[in-house]
Amino acid sequence: MSKVPITTFNDEGRKLQPVIVTALYPLLVSVNGDDPFWINEIEEVLDIDRTVSRNTDSQYRLPTNVVPLEYDIYIDLYFDERPDRPFSYDGRETIIIEAEEENVMTIVTHANVDSISVVQLTDNNGNALNVNFMTEPQYHFLKINLQQPLVVGTNYSLYIEYNKKMNEGPLKRGIWRGWYVDDEGIERTYAATHFQPYNARQAFPCWDEPLFKAYFKLHLSRPASYNGMFSNTGIERSENIGNNRIRDHFLTTPRMSSYLVTFLVSESFRVIASNNTFDPPIRIIGRSNAGLGRHALQLCVGMTEYFDEYFQIPYSKLHANLANDHIASPDWASAGTENWGMVSYRELHLMVDPRETIMSVEHYTTTLISHELAHKCYARKLPPYRQRRTAKRFSVPVRCCVETERGVNCLRTPNKVFPQYDLHEHFNSRYLQASLSFDSGLSTVPLNHEVNSPAQVTGHFGTISYSKGAAFLRMLADMITPATFRKACQYFLNDNMYEATDQYDLFRAFEKAVNEDGTLREYDNFNFEEFYRVWVNEPGYPLLTVNVDHGTGVISLSQERFFISPSAPPTEQIYPIPITYYMKSNETLKLKPSYMMSNKTLTIQKNPGAEWIIFNVLQHGHYRVTYDNATWNLISDALFNSPNTIHHLNRAQIVDDVFALMRSERMSYYFGFNILKFLRQETNYHVWNAAISGYSFFLNRFRQIHIYDKYGDFRNYVVNSMDTVIAAVGYDPKLGETVTESLLRQEVLNFACDRGHRGCMLDSEEKFNKMISDSRHWVDSRIRRHVYKMGVRGGYQEQFNFLMNRFKSSNIANDQLEMLRGLASTISPVLLTRYLEMTLDKVVRYHDKVTAFNYALLASTMETPHTLTMIHVFDFVKNNIDAIRKAYTEDSPPNPVHTILSNMASYMYEQQLEEYEDWLWSTQNNTAQFNTALSAIKNARNNIAWAEKNIDIIVDAVGDGPPPAILSSILLIAMFIFAIIA
Repeated sequence: MSKVPITTFNDEGRKLQPVIVTALYPLLVSVNGDDPFWINEIEEVLDIDRTVSRNTDSQYRLPTNVVPLEYDIYIDLYFDERPDRPFSYDGRETIIIEAEEENVMTIVTHANVDSISVVQLTDNNGNALNVNFMTEPQYHFLKINLQQPLVVGTNYSLYIEYNKKMNEGPLKRGIWRGWYVDDEGIERTYAATHFQPYNARQAFPCWDEPLFKAYFKLHLSRPASYNGMFSNTGIERSENIGNNRIRDHFLTTPRMSSYLVTFLVSESFRVIASNNTFDPPIRIIGRSNAGLGRHALQLCVGMTEYFDEYFQIPYSKLHANLANDHIASPDWASAGTENWGMVSYRELHLMVDPRETIMSVEHYTTTLISHELAHKCYARKLPPYRQRRTAKRFSVPVRCCVETERGVNCLRTPNKVFPQYDLHEHFNSRYLQASLSFDSGLSTVPLNHEVNSPAQVTGHFGTISYSKGAAFLRMLADMITPATFRKACQYFLNDNMYEATDQYDLFRAFEKAVNEDGTLREYDNFNFEEFYRVWVNEPGYPLLTVNVDHGTGVISLSQERFFISPSAPPTEQIYPIPITYYMKSNETLKLKPSYMMSNKTLTIQKNPGAEWIIFNVLQHGHYRVTYDNATWNLISDALFNSPNTIHHLNRAQIVDDVFALMRSERMSYYFGFNILKFLRQETNYHVWNAAISGYSFFLNRFRQIHIYDKYGDFRNYVVNSMDTVIAAVGYDPKLGETVTESLLRQEVLNFACDRGHRGCMLDSEEKFNKMISDSRHWVDSRIRRHVYKMGVRGGYQEQFNFLMNRFKSSNIANDQLEMLRGLASTISPVLLTRYLEMTLDKVVRYHDKVTAFNYALLASTMETPHTLTMIHVFDFVKNNIDAIRKAYTEDSPPNPVHTILSNMASYMYEQQLEEYEDWLWSTQNNTAQFNTALSAIKNARNNIAWAEKNIDIIVDAVGDGPPPAILSSILLIAMFIFAIIA
């Protein structure tokens, strides 16, 4: 097995070794659990406040006076062979339990099954105890009342018989059924499990909180034709039990939490790629006609080798029974789920083919597989992160090797292993900047916060948990050095093996490594414990204000908590800030902080003389920066006249910070857009990623008000500023281009086409129509997104039907998702209704329905009469709301109907909002989504008020640009009329 060098930082010079800390974060329209979609190329973020209120809700929590030790579970899976109860399962289990307190008279466990027929309790001598039981469905409780107390330290056997129907589709989780089409074109059914975060209780009564760990032994029966059977561990033996049925007895799992148990049973899933040089073999598993497993296997092998070296804990040594399988599921509620021994992924992400997969998905797959490998490999040396029983369980501390909430390693996908993806540079644009945006609200929560109810647990999976935690760790790694960070991770894993942990265990591991290596001694009067406490337990982050006296060289620093709202009241919160900087006279990029700022102010000295200076080197710190006007002007001049003297990650930071400073009214729009004028000649991906995000905020709000000339002026300014970058990337992929170059073209052209860039739209239409006329013409996957969208939007029924037929016949999940996006772009009312009605059918998978609906909303922001698109979307919702509730799985944890009704308001202008509100009050006032939708309408009106207040100022600030390269209004109207005729 190859050895991979450990990444280190170079404190001198501009060439730095790659960052070793990366992480994932969810940017999603619907709230998904575990590892959800996060990248905005897949599901764009809408401005809906999804903060889950923080309260105790302790009644949802299990008492800790009884604990499970072992589960022996028999589940008989039935598909369509039982006409009276198709797609159901019968279960029976024996749980070895133990009382940890005296006088326990009631055993409380979780159960969310259809019926429980038998509950029996015996002591360790086999004597039956008298019990009666009851359920509390609201809390998913099974309460077993005793006539005599349990004896502490004595093992008891709890036997339960039950049954339940499989859920239809993956969104409700538990045990559910999905579908796929096999090699012969026959539709097949399969059953899978998704227990995270609290859904094992649907499969078998259990202590379904991660704190309660036990050993699990599964015995699963199935029809004999269902021969694709996979679980956490290998099959110990199989037996024929009659009636054309087989029972598989699986090896016992390690001691683990209930949500990590998993299995899948199908008729034709098989190993489609494997590497048998590992023990156990690394296997990629999918439907027999899926193919495309080699890329995923390459990623898994490389990352396994890296993690073996980094942690010095080989996967093969974790547990003798664990498999090392990766399953591609046609249906899945999230991007991936880290069950021990068998990770499950949505097929979109595991089945990657460079000819068919858009680059942003291929790029993301690399981080996702690494994320999941770390989950099931090295994080499994200790349990999922929870507070000890004596503390606030379900509290969410920061992560070390183990990520918050789900115990996932965030030192993953090192750039050393797959340098072609430039992952170390994409951390900021994908994760850190999203965290800064999210964490600037009034209702944000700290990394360590308590969750109790199912809604709070589900709502926890978000930007704070995933992105801010990773950003904090990268900041910490810079401070203590990567070598010490690695040592701390190893201490944490080995010192807490298979034990419950809290944030203090993590702190002690870091403290031990830091004290041994002395990597913080250079910082006078620095309190590492306080640094850790603040960043883990306090919400928000600071704005660092830099005032430079260029005559004397004295630099005065001050800090305050940053809020995006100008009206937010100030706080006295002080954050320990790692201070890094470089300047024109010394361009050395040093990531280890020069100072630790632990107070509100700090004064440092540079040589006298007027020069630009940049704080927060490569934007590795989780904070924003602003400067005095003179220094800003020096920076602005350098950006415009010699931009390469400032590192591109800091140019991206400046763009991100300037947009935030303008929105928070800490910087005038005139001043801010003057700084941003350098974008007209900028061609770097990371800089333009931040710019597109900032511009989109304004454009989306300006579209909600009827000031089309002003909106057009701002849109022209934005699109014209892209001429240089569009010329640089071109309309066609280039031989040998880098992954980042492909991503730049994808984002720039998608944004430019959506905003009416003439050249981009016409080139896309030409490519699309050529694909129709010549079946041999293939549109490169790297440019399909905007080509599909513009081809359908600029065309007629022929173009729509072509893409629809291609969608229905495709075998590639990624291409299907891009085709849904393209189909949603039609401006024909008839075709748009046809598209939306398709989301009510199974042809659009359960996990894609909300996404497909949101694509129609996003299409309304493109350069055509937006109000008419929204009229037809709203009409579809009004006419089909009951069907939507059923097809979209209304009662599933992601709250899909809440999502679409909330998101819809973000794309309406005032008159539509009034009609929407009237419809809600007249027809929906007794529904679960009523209050959420009303709140979204209120947010939309606030956005409209903001736009009306600021549009004149902002348009004046950007001034007159060059002649517009936008499709004319006459052409847009003509396109619209023709589309209606079609």
